[in-house]
Amino acid sequence: MTESWTQAWREAIVTDTRPVGRGARLLHLMVPDELPFPFQPGHVVSLRDGAVRHPYTICQADPVRRRLGLLFRVIPGGRLTPALDGAGPGHRVELNGLHHAPVLEGIAPAAAAVVGLSTGSGIGPLWGFAEQALDQGFHRPISLFAGFREEADLCLAAELDELQAAHPGFRWHPTLTRPSGAWQGLRGRVGESAPALIPEPRACHFHLVGNGAMLAEMKAALALCGVPSEQVTSEVFFNFNAEADPETVRAIAARFSTPQA
Repeated sequence: MTESWTQAWREAIVTDTRPVGRGARLLHLMVPDELPFPFQPGHVVSLRDGAVRHPYTICQADPVRRRLGLLFRVIPGGRLTPALDGAGPGHRVELNGLHHAPVLEGIAPAAAAVVGLSTGSGIGPLWGFAEQALDQGFHRPISLFAGFREEADLCLAAELDELQAAHPGFRWHPTLTRPSGAWQGLRGRVGESAPALIPEPRACHFHLVGNGAMLAEMKAALALCGVPSEQVTSEVFFNFNAEADPETVRAIAARFSTPQA
């Protein structure tokens, strides 16, 4: 990989786009050039449509078909996502760069299991990582915990359910902060509902994606629980300067010590 090609703007053609949750869409792009295609889930590229550009994290990467998958939420009045929302097959955009580390590359070899924690569209690269790892014969258990507000906000539920049905070593758990009375799954924020379901945190590698507040609090709580820093990787999607509230951190850490009922 050379600096020249990572800085070049490359043509990418929309092959399909579909809704995968309220206000969320999965966009697939084909990159037709002959430049390197080293992309993996967790890499970040810059996408440009006309004069507007924005970074996006790769969820899927197929080097044979040279196809990328990106998950995004449509921001009403936004500069780019409304255009991507309406982009049909054949629409041309541009991409460049190769930033951040792939999720799979960062998994600590010593960890006996992998736990992904996300908020909102942060579930995208975690789903892509799990799909990639399981396809390659990854033998360690993978558990994903994804935080949303309401049932309609669930992203990629059908895809994650299908992956779970096909692989006994993979489980995913959505948790809602504003569930309806009919909701039978986990309730509360990720830091409230997930820890009690992770009995041996020091044996796990944690990858955190999404709201900077969740990441800051979870990192501090995991450190209190004795999880080695090399077993925690992350990517902030928004709220970059959030600071961990000490009381919240202590409460999260205590939940890791609470046996599951």
